[in-house]
Parts: sequence; C-alpha cells; structure tokens
Amino acid sequence: MRRRSVLAGAVGTAAVAAWGGGTAEAVTGDGAGRLLGAGGLLGADGLLGADGRPDWGAVRAQFRLDPDWVHLATFYLASQPRAVREAVAHLARQLDADPMLLPTHLTLPDGPTGWDRVRQSLAGYLGGEPEHLALAASTTIGLGLVYNGVITRPGQEFLLSDDDHDVHRGAARLAAEKHGARLRLVPSWFADSAQATADEVVSAIRAQLRPTTRVLGVTWVQSRTGVRMPVTRIAEVVAEANRGRKDTDRCLLVVDGVHGLAAVDADAARLGADAVVAGTHKWLLGPRGTGVVWLAPWATEQVRPTFASFIASEGTPALSPGGFLAFEHAFALPVSVAFQQALGRSRVAARITELSTRAKRGLARIPGVTVHTPTAPGMSAGITCFSVRDHRGSDVVTMAAERKVRLSSLYRDSLGYARIGTGIMNSPQDVDAALRVVRDIARG
Repeated sequence: MRRRSVLAGAVGTAAVAAWGGGTAEAVTGDGAGRLLGAGGLLGADGLLGADGRPDWGAVRAQFRLDPDWVHLATFYLASQPRAVREAVAHLARQLDADPMLLPTHLTLPDGPTGWDRVRQSLAGYLGGEPEHLALAASTTIGLGLVYNGVITRPGQEFLLSDDDHDVHRGAARLAAEKHGARLRLVPSWFADSAQATADEVVSAIRAQLRPTTRVLGVTWVQSRTGVRMPVTRIAEVVAEANRGRKDTDRCLLVVDGVHGLAAVDADAARLGADAVVAGTHKWLLGPRGTGVVWLAPWATEQVRPTFASFIASEGTPALSPGGFLAFEHAFALPVSVAFQQALGRSRVAARITELSTRAKRGLARIPGVTVHTPTAPGMSAGITCFSVRDHRGSDVVTMAAERKVRLSSLYRDSLGYARIGTGIMNSPQDVDAALRVVRDIARG
C-alpha cells in the first residue's frame, strides 16, 4: 500500500465512521485509497449499493438543489452535500460558542481538525505529501501566489494561451509587470477545439518554448472549450526544454487544475507539473472559499511567499496567506475529501464521463448545434461547450433558464459558447431534459 493510501485511510476512515455512525474500512484499488462506509456514509445511509458501487440517486439526494430545476452548471460554485454542510455547521457552532477555541482546538466528530489535517487529507487525495501543499481561498488567489512568487528576472517570459481563463492570464500579467518580465499569449494550442489531439497540443507547445520561457501556464480542463490538456505529455516536453538549464532559467509548468481535480481520475501531484493550483469548492465539492496549491519539491525554492502565513515560516506551506477567514469552511475540507474517497475517485470520474459523453453525442445529433469539446474522453472531462446557430451562448443560457434548465456560459468570452456541466448530482434524465430544450432553441 502506497503512503497516499495510508494517509487516506487514516484521515478518512475515522471521518466516515464518525459522520455515518458506523464502521468504515479502507479499500485499496489501483492505489486510490477509496473509503467505503459499512454502516452509513458520511451522515447518510444507503449511498452505496449491495455491490459496493454508488447509488447515484441516493447521492443526488444529498444535495439541496431546487428539484424544480435541472442543474447542469454546478461546477461554477458547487452545491455542498449533506456531510459537508453538517461539518461546516458543526465547526461554526464551536466558534460561536467559544471563539478562542481557534486555532488548535476545533474538532470534527472523529477528532481534532486544523491546517495540518487539511493538508494531510488533501495530500492523500492529490497523491503528494502534506509538506508540498499550501492553502488558498480559490484558484484565482492560488495562481496569484504562484506567479507573483516565481523568482523572475527582466527578459524572461510567462507563456500562456488565449484559451486559459482570464484570471490565469491576469495573474501572469500582473506578475510580469511587477518583475519586468513579459506575458506572451498564443491564440490556442489547437486549430479546432472539437478535434484537438494530444499530439497536436504537444507539438504546438514544443514549437513555442524559448530559452527565456520561465513559466508555461496551461489549464488541465479548459472552461472556455472543455478541452482536457494532456498535462503529463506537456510535462515531458518541458523537461526536454529544461535539460542543461540552471534552476533560475528552468521553465516551470504551472497548471490551473480546478476543472480536473475530482473530475479526472488522476493524481494531480503526479502529472509531472511543477505547480498545480485548484479551488476545492467546485468538483471536489468542498466548502466554499477553499483551495490548494501543490508545488513539486524542487520548485519550492523557486517560488517566494507573498503574504505572512499562519501555517508555516518556510517551504511550500509558507505560501499560504495568513489572516482570519471562515475557519469552519477551511477546517471542514477533510470531510469533502472523505466523501469523494468513499464514493471512489475512478467511479466519480467515470460517472462524470458517462454523462458528458451522453451530452456530447446528443448535442451532435441536433441540427444547427456545434459541439466544441472533443468527444474522446481522454481529451475532455465534465464540461461540454457548444453553440447554437444564430444564438449567443448567453442567450441560450437565458432561454434554457426559462424552461427551468440551468446551463452556463462565459459571458465575458468572445466565443460565447454555452456549457453543460455534468457532476455526480446529475442523472441521464437531466442531460436528456437539457437536450430537449437545446433542440427546441435550435428549431427557433
């Protein structure tokens, strides 16, 4: 059993048993360290069927989503499952009763919680070590910490694409302006997002890397197109470019991982990147206002803290901004991780893929609709982007909402795609309902 499985078992088994009122066992399968509750799962009985697989209807019942709506935009700001809501409320009651319990005496039902436990829990899920994690309130803040902290000298560059989210490009731009570096944007890493391949992306990146490239920023799963970038292969290209470079000249691979974390069955810390940043309040279903920054061990020396920290004075944890925040949210994060591990990361990712594939295939059969996300599961995840002829994406979202179907779009994006996001709270019936609405919109 790998150390990650041991960490996951130690942290999560107690949480499952405490919230479910029963026993729990750590089950290892391909190193995932999954946790299955034998007497109830995280405050709710019956989430697992007799075969040990999730009962997706029971999972859906854990969310307080309005039943009058079809919710296919929950990746924007996730609805929290019952276990997470109860954990947040449990900690909030302690703080309200005695605020001086902070920072070392807050407890979950199975034992103490705090920064150390949060990082240990996340490390077990990411496949890394707690000492290589920093905590932030969001992806945006985490990216700012990394880009602002990278040791850079004038003449070096940050390389990103127009397909990366504007906060990712914004973090790079602000840091470049501050340190006398340059932000260089390429239009895209592929000619057509729907037909994007790993070979095409890797070839384009190899052609654009320069000796002065200090950071290559990519997005694991793009919110703009739904394309899942082949991060592991990109890391190999970066490693080739770094051969013979001094540490201060090395290109760092920085990944915005927010739409891959908990939507893709992969260890974020084993992708080969130098930094992975993700909010944990989206696909991981964590408390709002929580996020994580993972740095490769060698990269710690290349990224300096921006703020004074409450967690540590050196190393990656020192990147965590200090200050008072919603501690009842931050310290409940281990329950979100245990919830995911209990369902099983591979099963969660497979469910998301099943539903997104259903959406892509259904959209492709509607006249007047163009799907902009690759069909191949290896090049996509839970976000499906599409357009309807003669309609802006935001208009499609508005018209769908009139029919009680919640879609999303990047309203500030010139592409204007509409998006379907398929999470574990969704069903095939949800997808079919959205397809019927889109079909009616396309018919005019």
